[in-house]
Amino acid sequence: MSEYLFKNDISKDMAHLKEINPELHQVWRTYHDGVFKDGALSKVEKELIAVAGAHITGDPYSIRSRVRSAKNSGATDEQIVESIYVAMRFAMGGPFAFSSIAFEAHDALDNDIPLTDGHFFKKNVLKEINEFHECSGDNSGAFKEYTKKVFADGALKKDFKRGLVGLACAHMTKCPYCIRGCVKDGRSAGYTKEQMAEAINVAMVMSAGASYAHTSFAMETITELNEKEKARAAG
Repeated sequence: MSEYLFKNDISKDMAHLKEINPELHQVWRTYHDGVFKDGALSKVEKELIAVAGAHITGDPYSIRSRVRSAKNSGATDEQIVESIYVAMRFAMGGPFAFSSIAFEAHDALDNDIPLTDGHFFKKNVLKEINEFHECSGDNSGAFKEYTKKVFADGALKKDFKRGLVGLACAHMTKCPYCIRGCVKDGRSAGYTKEQMAEAINVAMVMSAGASYAHTSFAMETITELNEKEKARAAG
């Protein structure tokens, strides 16, 4: 086995994965390749969404692959960087939105209400979010300024960043408030259900893609165990 967990070249491991079950590999590749074809969204738009999604997963292989694909599809360095900053903003989005749960729980305890009563994810969390901002002090202003800059028109249009890149990232971070907000933004920008569906399909591929890339560890482990088993049998 390599002395490094993340090898530069995992092609042999991925070929081994395909060899063990070619039928499953083929249906995966068919879905994957279909998602990135031109459709309601262009291929380059999908690749930029995928760059953001890869950073949400934290998978180095996906990041490297999607940046290469985005560049090959015609994306500029500036567009790629802006998509990464959108991913960073949505990585913050879940903890930010879920602060409402923490503040709701704090209020409940102040009023001697058992935390087992009620339900999570109430629809209107404005009160709790405003309290979170107040309690965050200067950090709140810095966060708002970061958000403003990230979603401003630049190499990528703000509508694309909020309504499609953000929508995909929100699905990957599993934040229902973020999903709802991105749908609202996307619809206001004129994006169709078909365009949103294609962005979500990219999110699905990127979520699965991180698992796919990490099968290199499984294949390397299987190979090592099989070699040890053969050695024991021969000895």
